[in-house]
Amino acid sequence: MNALGLYLVKESIGISDALEHVESDEVIAKLKHRDYFYTLFVEIVIILDCLLALFIPYVIIKSFIKKNNLSKK
Repeated sequence: MNALGLYLVKESIGISDALEHVESDEVIAKLKHRDYFYTLFVEIVIILDCLLALFIPYVIIKSFIKKNNLSKK
C-alpha cells in the first residue's frame, strides 16, 4: 500500500507540472480531479500508517502489563 502511495505522489507531481502547461479547461478539470483523488488516497495511507504505528506499541504494552499482572498473582 505504501508503494502505491509513493507512486501516486510521483504521479501527482507530474500532474501539477502538466497543469502549468495545459490550456484546455476540460483537461484542467480532469487533471485537477485526478490530482484530488491521488492526494486523498495518499492522505489515507499516511493516516493508516500513523494508526498502525500507534496501535502496535499499544498492543505490545498492553500484553506486557497483562503478563506482569498475572505473574504477580
